[in-house]
Amino acid sequence: MERRTRLRRAADFERLRREGRSWPHTLLVLVSRPNELGFTRIGIVASKKIGNAVARNRAKRLLREAARRLYAGLEPGWDVLLIARRSILETKENSVEEALGHLARRAGLMAREHRR
Repeated sequence: MERRTRLRRAADFERLRREGRSWPHTLLVLVSRPNELGFTRIGIVASKKIGNAVARNRAKRLLREAARRLYAGLEPGWDVLLIARRSILETKENSVEEALGHLARRAGLMAREHRR
């Protein structure tokens, strides 16, 4: 993903957690809020509850790939935070992508032509 489409500043993450609305799934939690920009930014978090560094990196890699595949179908103008849950380590890429797509549709983040 492009650098400008990633959330990087701690203040952005804090604002998103404080002001955003969340949608839970067994594999991840999606938190979103509108932004004033003309594009969507995505941040990914995997806490130490997930496991050691190898496990956290795998969880983030799975979420990053799912977000990359779905990014073109997202409405512009949102900040999105993806929080990994421990169960993500026991699944395959396809399951993570399906879960993220499901949450994005529930949250109303998918563009009209990508909705089912």
